[in-house]
Amino acid sequence: MPSSRTLCTLMLCFFMSACSSLQHTKTGFLDNYELLKPSDEYPDTLLYRSAQFDKAQLQQISTIYLPKFEVWLTANDNAEFLSVNQSHIVRLSNYMQSQLKKKLSSYYQVVTNKPVTLNDQVLTIKGAFTNIDFQETSLDVRDFVPVKLVYNAGKTAYLAATEQTEAVTSVSLESAFYMGNGVQPVFMMTASKQLESVVKANGAENVEAVKAILDIWINNFVTGMTNNKMAKN
Repeated sequence: MPSSRTLCTLMLCFFMSACSSLQHTKTGFLDNYELLKPSDEYPDTLLYRSAQFDKAQLQQISTIYLPKFEVWLTANDNAEFLSVNQSHIVRLSNYMQSQLKKKLSSYYQVVTNKPVTLNDQVLTIKGAFTNIDFQETSLDVRDFVPVKLVYNAGKTAYLAATEQTEAVTSVSLESAFYMGNGVQPVFMMTASKQLESVVKANGAENVEAVKAILDIWINNFVTGMTNNKMAKN
């Protein structure tokens, strides 16, 4: 049905944009991973949507309860190369929550503490960071061209002198949506994304590389939710 297709597109906007093929996380944050199915429209996305979670129900939402994103990360065997520590993760969780609240507040009542009353006008969005990783980029077949090799050599020398490294930043999230006081999620998904960026080996500025990915997800989600809100009026 067109409405179901529109709904899935809306919710997927939270996470999707130009991903390559990535592994899906399965941390235990979500209730049932067996319900997740590959998206027909978006790569690197598994999703579940309850039949009851339709466009009409979505348009009833007036309040969004947005607790901080949780952290369900496994130890990084590549930590000697690049990493983000616990304090960085806290900053990212705060950033995700504050940006979503700021951008959605013109359209919804956004609360960060659990409402006393949870009715059908309240949507709870829970999420977790399930993977944050940095992998150093390396030369491939396309790099074996004289001009490219010269460029790469100069770039490598510059990055080494400034204690920076060109890396692929990988971020994965898991999320579940709940309507009212329901204990079963009406929507679940896992999504991953990669971006190439220049980061520092000491990890101090790597948060900015992760934020670049979060900003894409935040802006897409806000656009989808606010378009839905305006369509209601």
